[in-house]
Amino acid sequence: MTPFEREGRCPQCRREYLITGMALHPGAETEGPTRFRCACGGWAAAFVPGSVNMERLVVTEKPGATG
Repeated sequence: MTPFEREGRCPQCRREYLITGMALHPGAETEGPTRFRCACGGWAAAFVPGSVNMERLVVTEKPGATG
């Protein structure tokens, strides 16, 4: 497993998030959108590799990145 990192943004409040996890071959496999709840109550999304265990994704707000 290889670590990967993706960025996501909430379209409602423009908060930015960093999404990290482990995948078999990040960058060399099909990626799909994964939605997660933003602090404002809206939905943000990021494209993550298909082999990711969704329950083990780590979503953190980027410091100072609120719009």
